[in-house]
Amino acid sequence: MALSTAFQTKQNTRVIIGTEVTMGTACNEDSGVTIEMPVTDYSFDEIHKHSLSVAPPRTGSGSLTQSDDMVKFQRHDRMFDISITFHATAQAINRVCGALYGDDDGTNTLIGSMPSVTHFKDGVSNSVPVTLWFENSSHAGEGTDLFFTSCICTGLTLSGDISSNGGVVMATATFQTAYQPTEAALTIESTSSANTSISEQLTMFNMHDLTVETLNEQDLLLYSFELAIARPVNRIGFDNSSNFKPMGYSLGGYEVTGSLTCKRDAESLEAIDTDMSVPKALALSAGDVFQIDAPKVYIDGAGISMDDDGWKQTIPFRCTYSGATSSTIVAIKTA
Repeated sequence: MALSTAFQTKQNTRVIIGTEVTMGTACNEDSGVTIEMPVTDYSFDEIHKHSLSVAPPRTGSGSLTQSDDMVKFQRHDRMFDISITFHATAQAINRVCGALYGDDDGTNTLIGSMPSVTHFKDGVSNSVPVTLWFENSSHAGEGTDLFFTSCICTGLTLSGDISSNGGVVMATATFQTAYQPTEAALTIESTSSANTSISEQLTMFNMHDLTVETLNEQDLLLYSFELAIARPVNRIGFDNSSNFKPMGYSLGGYEVTGSLTCKRDAESLEAIDTDMSVPKALALSAGDVFQIDAPKVYIDGAGISMDDDGWKQTIPFRCTYSGATSSTIVAIKTA
């Protein structure tokens, strides 16, 4: 057989998130809205992912070597991992927040009562799982795509650094699915009115545009920040007559953590030193364009970075809520 001339490159791949109608059925142009993500990097598991389960060897002379009946490859518990890194545009952030915790209206508020639903079932109407489509990413190369069905968003990390990426705020979203990936042409048209294209995402959030940088009502000179929202997902059961698809997913609770790096001065000391047992408010804002508000932040220790351009305060933190479960843990406002 002749050597294949097919190949794939990242530069030839669009990444699209599609809203599903029924869990276990991929999105297409007739059954859900889509958004082309402003992706700069991505990764995903190989489509034939499985693990080997090996029985221990028997004891006794002549039986210490493993025979083939002691080895079995398993697919009943597999989860495919996908990660995308992208420019933090309003539309992209809104879409991922919708997938992660169900609020995508521009306020993107995570509250104490989320998630309101803790499990999803295969074959049931559900708009939370998404289809992730990677154009031209099949083994056949250009012209055939790779898509992952019914992906659950497991995390979103926002990060900004005034000395990196031109100050552009970057985001990384992680997903998992228990469904076998598919190599085929998926009918999502970038010109469809239900699709948000790259050309429509004109505003990228930038560190240099921040006008409010406060912790505990103290003004900070901020060099960088990171905010991470994460939650676990577990597959439930399997159907070995249908490529080991899951019977459903169970979802865990959210954990919100982050860190700040700012100039070390009297304000940074006041921000972290006033009664460490009491939560503090964090606010980052570029006016009406981009805001991060976390009303109840606990400082998780603090450190010093003794750099040549001045000493910096490093402030790791954890976001919580207090009082009613309708209270805000964090809001990522894009409008």
